[in-house]
Amino acid sequence: MSKFNVDKITVSQTQCFFDNKTGTKVYEKPSLMQYESQHFKCKAIIELEECVADRNWTIGLIQACDSMYLENRYGRHGSSFWEFHPIKSGRHRMVNDSDGRQYPFYSVTSSKCEVTRGAVHNCVVKLQYADHFYPTVVWELPYCGGAKLTEVIRRQDFWIWLVAVRRAGHYNRGNDVFHVGKDELYILRSMRWHYCLHMRFDPDERVGNRLRSVADRQVEEPSILLHSDEPVPLSAVHPPHCNAAQSLIWYPRVRTGHHKPELLVPPRQAIVPWDRWSAEMLPGLSPRPQRPRELRVCPLWSKDSDIGVAPAKVQQPLPSSETSPAALAENPMAERLLRAHKKRWQFLKGDGFAGNSRAKSKLLLNSTDSSGLAMSIKQAAAAAAAAAAASVV
Repeated sequence: MSKFNVDKITVSQTQCFFDNKTGTKVYEKPSLMQYESQHFKCKAIIELEECVADRNWTIGLIQACDSMYLENRYGRHGSSFWEFHPIKSGRHRMVNDSDGRQYPFYSVTSSKCEVTRGAVHNCVVKLQYADHFYPTVVWELPYCGGAKLTEVIRRQDFWIWLVAVRRAGHYNRGNDVFHVGKDELYILRSMRWHYCLHMRFDPDERVGNRLRSVADRQVEEPSILLHSDEPVPLSAVHPPHCNAAQSLIWYPRVRTGHHKPELLVPPRQAIVPWDRWSAEMLPGLSPRPQRPRELRVCPLWSKDSDIGVAPAKVQQPLPSSETSPAALAENPMAERLLRAHKKRWQFLKGDGFAGNSRAKSKLLLNSTDSSGLAMSIKQAAAAAAAAAAASVV
């Protein structure tokens, strides 16, 4: 019987999308406001061939945040910001987004599966998770002259990877870390999604009637980047995770002797000692905030290196189920993507790149194989627009 390896894993379906059955919900309470965002979902179906595994493997979904702007604005007084020190300081490129129980995977339950050493039987495995935001924001900041909430602005960017990890020889299932230099990581799929939200409030209205507008339409749909060579940074697979790395800091609009930045909520995990964290996040502030008792200092990757074998190296063709009528019906974006791909192919065969033969050759190379049907949304939209412009001319 053959040995289990990454070529024994077939990705038969991947999906990432916003659940249209959900939307932004706002709950106004006497002293605070809570909001629940639209739900994002990621699903993958994989098939394992019958073989024998000489090592333990973990197959699952990793999510990491590489950009966050989260402002709670209090009129002319100032704003409080949720921030990630690893990203703001430039020390790390991303922050792992998991529950922190088994890095680097999103959760312990439905987002990963274990292949243990020994016989592996033919089977189909479904991996999935749902993500949404459910924060709490206070209406007033009493220590800032009674500043009242007027706006909430949120913009975040995420990467998702479907990966297979070949564990080191002495791996045990209770281990919750990725062993650099020992474990081997293979990238099966790369995905990308963005989230934007802008809410306005009238603080002079009574509680229950303060919400004035909600702008939560997403500019870009989540996309599966089959041609992306986007590797996985070390920071995406190790602590800290988003909920533990974030801090809430108040920034007054006018900074005087009595109005200075103030740490409202400290992080639970950091990648540098507390004195350095304070100096980088609150420069010039004196006295420094006290070190949180529960603070855990995680490893700092001075070189946030890329790891993982890129998707192109795995040599897996796009399964027909990802572009089947059933799959297209379940995911309307896939259908639009397919139409955009056909327009792009017609455009590339024409003279749209007559002045840039190198770019045309590169795009043709990326478009002739079957997996080109699932190119990124941005590429498809750009090519479709160019094709439309060319047809007008």
